[in-house]
Amino acid sequence: MYSIRNRLSYRIIIAMILVLSVMSALLYYRVAGHVQAVFDQAVYDKAQALISLTELDEEGLEFDFAEDGVMLEFVDGQDQQYYQLWEAGGTELIRSPSLQEHQLPMPGLTLGQHRFDDIELADGRAGRMIAINFMPRVEFDEEEIEDTDYQLPEARPIVMVFARERMSLDDTLYAVGWSIFLLNILVIIFVAALIWQLVGRGLAPLSNLARQVSGIDESNLDARLSHSGEQSRELAPIEHQLNHLLERMQSAFEREKRFSANVAHELRTPLSELKTLAEVGRMVPEDQEQIAGFFEDVGDISSQMEKVVVTLLELTRSEAGLLQNEPEDILLFDYCEHIWRHAVNGSGREKLLINQVPRNLVVHSDADKLGMILSNLFINAVCYSPDQAEVKVRTVERDGRLALEVQNATTDLKPEDIVHMKDRFWRKNKAQEKAGHSGLGLTLVDALARIMQMDIKLDLDDEGIFHVRLAGLQVTAG
Repeated sequence: MYSIRNRLSYRIIIAMILVLSVMSALLYYRVAGHVQAVFDQAVYDKAQALISLTELDEEGLEFDFAEDGVMLEFVDGQDQQYYQLWEAGGTELIRSPSLQEHQLPMPGLTLGQHRFDDIELADGRAGRMIAINFMPRVEFDEEEIEDTDYQLPEARPIVMVFARERMSLDDTLYAVGWSIFLLNILVIIFVAALIWQLVGRGLAPLSNLARQVSGIDESNLDARLSHSGEQSRELAPIEHQLNHLLERMQSAFEREKRFSANVAHELRTPLSELKTLAEVGRMVPEDQEQIAGFFEDVGDISSQMEKVVVTLLELTRSEAGLLQNEPEDILLFDYCEHIWRHAVNGSGREKLLINQVPRNLVVHSDADKLGMILSNLFINAVCYSPDQAEVKVRTVERDGRLALEVQNATTDLKPEDIVHMKDRFWRKNKAQEKAGHSGLGLTLVDALARIMQMDIKLDLDDEGIFHVRLAGLQVTAG
């Protein structure tokens, strides 16, 4: 386990140090190069000043800078400088008194060339030199040149080396380097502390999210993750998905609780009846006819319990999204006839269905789920209609959609009852409860219709005819 804040902060700080180091090195070399260029330009200018004081006249070469008292920096002193001149071929012409018996290096240069080098001076200090190959300036008198006996000395290339200490340059470069280094240290310390704070503040929503998640358990699944202020674009989908997960978990827990409560509620009465039958049967074991009646009652009660449990399981599976729609082509007229016969088998109402569905109409739907829907609608129609009343099934078109409609007359159904008929365990009266009506039929029908992407609409007209309309059938032929 590791800390995102620590790892992120360390990596940012390391990256920052690397970037600053590279930038500082580039800055140092850029500044050092500029300082070096300024220093070399000063050396070059001083050498050019010496060259300008070198001339060739009728008396030969003259070096005005070598006169006593002109340039004291070339005699013994604390900041003494050095020069030395040679003719082409290596003949020494003059040197500065500060050199004494020491020699400056004479590089090989062509006329007009110059070169800088680092050297060790005569007094042991680090120095910087420039060597220049030049032609001396020629000076002559126009009156004398008219004399035919006057001859101008031949000008020859001269190599001059000028050298001075470079301690001031090194001190400047040292100061620049240390200034950049210390500034980098201060920047790194300041920015590292700033990064630590900013990363911590940036990850605060994540810490808040983790704190909220850690406080959720099975006892408060209704809690939802929230945030204060503006939502983070990165955390928004995580928060949304976690809230969606909590909703699904809460829904699953509620389904389990509801299933358990419904089973306990619906099975309590039949279990009590079974217990009563068992106790009465033990009291009259010799009455075989009564015992046979008890077993018949036990079978009816068991069938009722099984129907309730199966219906509740189907409802739970539909709410959990475990039921999938698997459509196929169905000849609707024959299918309605088949479902009616199985739904009312043995009730004496087999011939009371008025099937007005076109005989050649083929729909594309899930046969199992459509069969469960029709079976429950037919059973409800029989339970809520008077004895020997006809049940009509037909297709209608509403709003451009084909619907299958089941109609039956009712006894005591009222318009205000319509809003409750999809509720679990809703029953109009006790007589239907005794007939084995569990109050889950239309609830299951509504759940199955949603899976099949169809709509269920309930209506009671003024003549007391109850209509159940299943809208959204997909027609393939007919």
